[in-house]
Amino acid sequence: MELLQRIVGAVLGILLFVAAFVFASFVVAAVAAFALVIWGWLWWRTRKLRSELDRGERVIIDGNYRIEREVHGERLDEPPPRSGPDRSA
Repeated sequence: MELLQRIVGAVLGILLFVAAFVFASFVVAAVAAFALVIWGWLWWRTRKLRSELDRGERVIIDGNYRIEREVHGERLDEPPPRSGPDRSA
């Protein structure tokens, strides 16, 4: 009986290994198909941008900036006022 149990155990182990391999193959194929669909969608959505870049029609956005020293009536370069009793006296 012990020999029969070993044979059945080995056969079941091999079958489970093959089933896991088939399942993993399906998962990899599904992920690859999903990635291919996403890549195709991105490629299709960016075709106008690629054609504009090939023709040299580039848009340059020029701008300036400034540092604000006052926000909502409070100066940023001064310490905030203390709350509570007046301690200056």
